[in-house]
Amino acid sequence: MSSIHLSEGSAKPELVEGKPYIFSMKFCPYAHRARLALSFKQIPYEIININLKDKPKWYFDIHPKGQVPAFIGPDGKVVIESDVIVYTLDEMYPDPPLCNEDTKTRDLELIENFGKISTIFSNCIHGKDDRSLDDIVGDITHHLEEFEEELKIRGTDFFGGEKPGIVDIMIWPWVERSKALPLIYKQPLRNFEKEKFPNVINWTTKMKAQDFVIENAGPYDKFAELILASREGTVNYDSF
Repeated sequence: MSSIHLSEGSAKPELVEGKPYIFSMKFCPYAHRARLALSFKQIPYEIININLKDKPKWYFDIHPKGQVPAFIGPDGKVVIESDVIVYTLDEMYPDPPLCNEDTKTRDLELIENFGKISTIFSNCIHGKDDRSLDDIVGDITHHLEEFEEELKIRGTDFFGGEKPGIVDIMIWPWVERSKALPLIYKQPLRNFEKEKFPNVINWTTKMKAQDFVIENAGPYDKFAELILASREGTVNYDSF
């Protein structure tokens, strides 16, 4: 399937019955979640990229809001929203598992709390936060303390234990893009105190080495270029 982002006027792809498809956008962190889960479980699938600035009309028949990701499973059913897709994949393809019944309640809480960080990040990339980068990083750092402490308590490299799990996959897309902030704000990163986050730093290093993460990795500098181009109205998803 073509990796080009399909836009208005493009023909709707012919889908093969029984094959999983993910409707994505190369740089979207929410779509990234779904791709990570699919790769983690080694599920063969096809990517269909959507131009979110010029969406094809037929895509609204798949996702009423025209957002990504959307997943079409081998049964032909459409699933939308990144968290719902990831949990659905874990039910459809239980091995290897993402969820741990022993930590499920706390995992859900961690994922919800990470929403504070992803919201800050979203405001930053959409130009809705006019604070200095130092203030923004200070805010993110405050919320990150919970995750540092959680890894310390669990005593494992990953939130999922000896291997990545649901929390690791759900928060990774924003961590991978975090280094883009200094490039977007054109300010140096000065007040992130790495020594306060040994467990998070170790987790980041371990995650980067995972095959399923490498398979879906995207350069943070290209992400920053895309955001700046988008603000100027000159974005072309396929040029990055």
